[in-house]
This record gives sequence, structure tokens and C-alpha cells, in this order.
Amino acid sequence: MERKFESHGPRLEELKQAAKELLATAKEHCDHLDLINTMQRLGVAYHFEKDIKDILAKLVDVNIASDLYTVALQFRLLRKNGIFISTDVFNKFMERDGKFLDSLREDVTGLLSLYEASYLVMPDEHVLDEALYFSSKNLLVQKELIRNMAEQIQQSLEFPLHWRMPWTESRDFIDVYQKDDKMNFVLLELAKLNYNTTQSVYLKELQQLVDWWKDLNYKETLPFVRDRLLECYFWAMGCGPQLQFSKFRWNLTKFACIATIIDDIYDTYGSLDELEQFTNAVYRWDLKAIEQLSEYMKVIYSTLYNHVSEMVEDALIHNGMDILPYIKEHEARWLHSGYNPTADEYFENGLYKVGIPISIVYGIFGVMGHSINEYLSEFVEHWSESDLVCLPAYIIRLLDDLKTDKIEMERGESMNFIYFYMMEKGASEEEAGDHVKGLIRNLWKKLNKAIVKDFHRAPAIVKVSVDLTRCTHRIYQYGDWFGIQSKKNQDSVKSILEPIQTEQYDQALLK
Repeated sequence: MERKFESHGPRLEELKQAAKELLATAKEHCDHLDLINTMQRLGVAYHFEKDIKDILAKLVDVNIASDLYTVALQFRLLRKNGIFISTDVFNKFMERDGKFLDSLREDVTGLLSLYEASYLVMPDEHVLDEALYFSSKNLLVQKELIRNMAEQIQQSLEFPLHWRMPWTESRDFIDVYQKDDKMNFVLLELAKLNYNTTQSVYLKELQQLVDWWKDLNYKETLPFVRDRLLECYFWAMGCGPQLQFSKFRWNLTKFACIATIIDDIYDTYGSLDELEQFTNAVYRWDLKAIEQLSEYMKVIYSTLYNHVSEMVEDALIHNGMDILPYIKEHEARWLHSGYNPTADEYFENGLYKVGIPISIVYGIFGVMGHSINEYLSEFVEHWSESDLVCLPAYIIRLLDDLKTDKIEMERGESMNFIYFYMMEKGASEEEAGDHVKGLIRNLWKKLNKAIVKDFHRAPAIVKVSVDLTRCTHRIYQYGDWFGIQSKKNQDSVKSILEPIQTEQYDQALLK
């Protein structure tokens, strides 16, 4: 299929230049911050990374503004973009007892900005814990009083900006932004055209993967497994959305599809003897091992073997290195992770069970290109010591369990943190769920610290780690992504298939 929006390349370049001018001509600090925030939420900021980096570097001064909205926005954008800024910027809004000023209770835009900033918290930053409590409590009150902001407040209280997946956020925010009285036509058209151009590339990749999936013929050979190609591609796209990371999306989609099939076999179909034979075959990593497997397992083992071999050959040709030992280690540990642990043991075991470390390894090999060698030791060989690998794995394990616990327990499955915590602590399901939510926030505190620490040293690794975590937040926001799909999850999948309706704006708008 031809890329429908390729012919709009010249117009896209015009719009990018016009948006660049907006950044260059903004005079006030607050205007710069609002513009950068809008560009990021519209999904076009990556076109102006250097410009934005240079602007933000000049905005670290703690005395940049005196209003809560601007100071909180400054704090959030700096930290989000890897620049450390102290929580001392909020001192002017606090009493001596560490509580926020009562006079801020009705400052709705300020409260909302403070709430969003509180999610950039790092360990032991009690000011931001207080900020979350204060802003949440008062936003709930103001939501009932100020109807025109009620929906926006509710969305943020349910799901903060810092945790949102950029692709779905840009799609949602485009709809919001075009109704804004202060909307800029250049940014709106740029956002829509950029979205549609990107979507057309994703659609072409997906069509190629559909052909790969059809060739496997699993509907005939493995009729009991789930067909989740669309969902797997959406996840891979969310983990590596940049257009130049096509190889990453291709490999991660294949891995996710294969992992879903293996998960079905291990959870519901395979006998204990068959599963042990399959696990041993993966450890051996030899096509001769296929002879010991049952017929249906030969099919999936061949697919896994061929996929990994393809990746290994590609890395050898383009990177000059043999990645097979790293892939084998992660896949073997992932398959061998099933046993009955305590809640804490299960939590640690979660590193392997969801296959996240291997997904990040896929990401590293998929996005780093020839500069991979400097990251190999830290993020691949010694991945278990890296916060950028382990923290997303822990968060994703808990997100999965939080959204699938009821379904799994109804099926008689007990390999879930919620279940183990309830049994071990004598807690109710609601109490266990609240405990998990607290763990997720604390893990994000550590991840926020790692983002700032490694943002400028290893930006591509940070990007993969954070995008993967945000994407998983999104796919489990409305239920089990890989189970029975909710309406909102179905709509998310459609975002790959359907472009945004666009209008043509007069050239004079660029002037």
C-alpha cells in the first residue's frame, strides 16, 4: 500500500519551520513553557529537540515565576526532559509546617499543574508527596464547582500526564486542542499531518506483519492460541514509536506474538512433561532438540528459533556482534520462572515472568545501531543491576497483576501478586490493590531518578525504558489488553488503522 501522506512532505516541512519560528520568537518564559508543553502533548516536539533542549537549559532559575501554574509546569518539563530541578522551587507556596498555602485551594489551573508535577517525584521528596495530597484533595472539590474543567480534572486524576503513552495522548489532545480558544492553527495542522504521516508508516509495517502471521498458519496448526497480532504491534509501536525504529517494532511484535502463544501453552494447554521438554529445548538451543517435542510444540519452537536466528544474523551483519548468548539467557530464564513463591519472591520473579528484560534488550539492539557497544555491558550483560531495565519490569508486572487478578482468580490461577499478598497478609482484595498502587508510585520515584541520571548519557535507553512503561500503563488502563478487549482498548487499536480527518488551512496562517 502506498503511504497516503507521503505527498504532504513539503507542507509538513513548511509547518515545522513555522513552528520553529514560534519557539524562536516567544518572549516570555511562561510562553516558552506553554509552547513546549503543547508541542509535547501534540506529539510534535521531537522535531525540535535541540531547540527545546536549549530553551529549557536557560529556564532552570528558581525565580522564573511567582505563580503556581508556571512554577509547577517549569518543574515538570525540566525533569521530564532530563534536567534536575530542586523541589525548593515550591517553598514560596508553603507554610513553615510543610503544608501548602490555604490561599491556593481555589487556584484550579495552579492545582492541576502542581498535581501533574507531583508525578515527577523522586525518593524521599516529601514536598511532592504533600503536593499530590493537597492538589488531589482540592481538585476533587473544584471539579464539582468549575464545570468547564471537570472533564480535564477527572482525566488527570485518573491518569497523570507523566504516565500517558505519547501516541494515544497526542490523538486525544488534538481533539481537545482544536476546541481551545487559544489554539494555534500552525501547531494544529502540524500535529494532524504529523500524526497521519506516522500512522501511514505504522499501517504499512502492520500489513507486512499480517503477511508474516498468515504464513505461520497458526489458525490451522495451533487453533487454541490467541490471535493478538494487532495488540502486539500496538504495544511494540508504543515502546518504540520513532519512525527510524522500524526494526525494533518488527522484532518486538514478533516476540510478543510468540510470547503470547507460549504463554497460552504454559498456562492452559501443555502438559507438565511437554512444558519441561520445551523449556529444556530452549536451554539447549539446537534444532535437533525439536525431535523430542510433541507435534504442536515443534511448530512454535521452529518459529521461536527462526525469529531469534534472524535477529542474531542481523546484529552480526549490522553491529558486528553475536547477541545469541544474551537472547538465550533471557528467554530461558523467562520460560523457567514458574513456581509458587511468597509475595516478595513473586515480585522479584516478576522480572522474568513478563519478559520485560528481554523486551528492553530487543529495544537496545533495535534502536542503538552502531553505538551499542558502549551500552552492552551495563544494560545487557549486567541488566539486573540497571534501574532502566529492572524498574520497568517491576512496574509492568504489577500493572498486569492489578488489572488481571479477578479474571485469573476466577479461572483458578494463583500466580498473581494480589493473590499472594492477600494470602500472606490476610488482606482484602481492595487493600492488596491499594498496596500495589503504592508500590507502583514508589517504583516510578526511582525510575524518575534514573531518567534524570541517564537522560543525557544514554538517551535512547531512557527513551525505550520510559516509553515501554508508559505504553504498558495505557494498555492495562482499561482492563486486560491481551484478554477480552474493552471498547476503549479497541479504540486504541483502531488508532493505528484510521487517520485523523484533516482540514486545509490557508497559507496566510503561516505568516
